[in-house]
Amino acid sequence: MPDKTPGAGTRIDVKNVTKRYAKSTAVDDVSLSIEPGEFITLLGPSGSGKTTTLNLIAGFTELTHGSIEIDGQRVDHVPAHKRGLGVVFQHYALFPHMTVAENIAFPLQQRKTPKAAQAALVASVLQTVGLAGYQDRFPKELSGGQQQRVAFARAMVFNPRALLMDEPLGALDKNLREKLQLEIKRIHQDVGRTFVFVTHDQEEALILSDRIAIFNNGRIEQVGTSADLYERPASLFVARFMGESTVFKAQVSSNGSDWHMDFHGSTLHGPVTSTVPGKGALVLRPEQLRVAESRADAPAGSAAVPVQVIQNIYLGSGHKYELRLPDGSTGIVRTPLTERTSLRPGDSAYVHWPAHQGVLLEDNDLVSTT
Repeated sequence: MPDKTPGAGTRIDVKNVTKRYAKSTAVDDVSLSIEPGEFITLLGPSGSGKTTTLNLIAGFTELTHGSIEIDGQRVDHVPAHKRGLGVVFQHYALFPHMTVAENIAFPLQQRKTPKAAQAALVASVLQTVGLAGYQDRFPKELSGGQQQRVAFARAMVFNPRALLMDEPLGALDKNLREKLQLEIKRIHQDVGRTFVFVTHDQEEALILSDRIAIFNNGRIEQVGTSADLYERPASLFVARFMGESTVFKAQVSSNGSDWHMDFHGSTLHGPVTSTVPGKGALVLRPEQLRVAESRADAPAGSAAVPVQVIQNIYLGSGHKYELRLPDGSTGIVRTPLTERTSLRPGDSAYVHWPAHQGVLLEDNDLVSTT
């Protein structure tokens, strides 16, 4: 069973790594330091380079340039089976003719672990993943979630230096996926190992991670905690990829202490926190915004922009408004049930917010987020 000492995980350093194929570059000069015992998620759209980076760390793919170190030792020329890393894939890849215990014991057999020790390790890891008593069942007798737990147990039983996971929950239904997210988080806390997790699901990354690295076009756009990325995105791509947002784009001017943006007849402004020359994009999250039937209904001193209601969606806990902005783009507002309005699709309204809120970024929206 893996060492449960907090911080017992390994350090992984990806240094200026590039992976090129004949006609494309999958990973382009990526550097990332993963701390011992950290749960880090590689997040991004399809084709962004996150899975290739995981495969480079695992040793399944050979890098073109750069280096990969584990606990300070270069491993980029070390075969995958000698790197001491556990790997879990989206497809469980269990042996159908083997029992749960035999599947889990397989990596121990490959490492010639004594049989008495194998039994103890299998029993311990089954307890960790919540499958005690299932050791004699075959994969076909298990649910999808139980099979994935067996895959986790098999990857952890030999005490790996780190656990790498490539979309391990992608084949599961929503309810089971959410349940296993919490189980993975618990297992990470229990074993204290380094976990590297790949997903394209932003909510999954927010739930699981100590830090998140957002990939785009083979590069890392930003690395940070969930709060860093959601509240302080470094680019328009990150702002849009990390949850819903409303973006106001216009020319920005500054007097040194405040910035000003004229957005289709409305003057938006705020304190200068960074230099945004020329074209700017003001990003606001759905919960920062409110919708009013008239400008007079917005609080004095707030920023307000005229909009048209596209949809008013009842969510149980509140309402989600999809709004058409004056420039033709779409905005999103989420309000609690206590803030009731009679707005319907097609109605004119105002979206408003405290003038100091929002993140002003450079308008470098040159890539697709799909």
